[in-house]
Amino acid sequence: MKRSWLEQIRSLLEKGETEDLQSALDLVSFHLDWCEDWDVELEKILNGVSKNIPIPYIIGYTQICGLKILISRDVLNPGPETVTLIEKTSEYVNRNHVSQALDLCTGSGAVAVVLASKCKVDITATDISEKALALAKLNAAANGVDINFKQGDLFEPAKGQVFDVIISNPPYVKSGAIDSLPRFVRDFAPLKAIDGGVNGLFFHRAIMLKAKDFLRLNGSLFLECEDDQDKEIEDIAIKSGWEIKEIFTNRHGKIRGFRLM
Repeated sequence: MKRSWLEQIRSLLEKGETEDLQSALDLVSFHLDWCEDWDVELEKILNGVSKNIPIPYIIGYTQICGLKILISRDVLNPGPETVTLIEKTSEYVNRNHVSQALDLCTGSGAVAVVLASKCKVDITATDISEKALALAKLNAAANGVDINFKQGDLFEPAKGQVFDVIISNPPYVKSGAIDSLPRFVRDFAPLKAIDGGVNGLFFHRAIMLKAKDFLRLNGSLFLECEDDQDKEIEDIAIKSGWEIKEIFTNRHGKIRGFRLM
């Protein structure tokens, strides 16, 4: 019975818009394994998918690196590229025995929560949205991790602090391109979480210009980006005095993240 329902959901997803078909189906399967009433939950999911509502927004959570992360219309649903960024940062933090990290534009708190669960590191996480931080705090509590959440614009809440690592998945969509985004992003993600200004790099530039003031010597900056922004980011990085140490690609071979020093 579960299989036939999943096939119906697969068919709807293939006809509509979805970020990652297999991840969506895996999430449905995981959700059903913990449900008391499959029929009720599957009907809810099927109805939502038929309206192009992303599954995390239907069921209220997603899975990131094995952790359950609550999702609402107040935050962006983290995608596969963010998972790659988290994994690369976790490897670096554990390999280099990093003690303090800063997560900018934390949103749902997914990056900070997963890092805190995988690594022995003190994490400060900032976001300008009060509603996003409220959800991030719930995610930290639900996953049993302690994170210092602060509200404010980028580095402003972290004044006077220095870190070994700074990580961010900032807004990076060009303002003029927002209306052409897939509906599963455009209609559900808050504008503040996706609008990166005229060229999509307003926040990347701001972060690269200020991050050295908040990093210890030999500290690293991890950034996620859109798949057509790598050359511009490299140019900004070099002009701002950064050395590109690692480049992260997605499953299609597109550059979607950097580690800078």
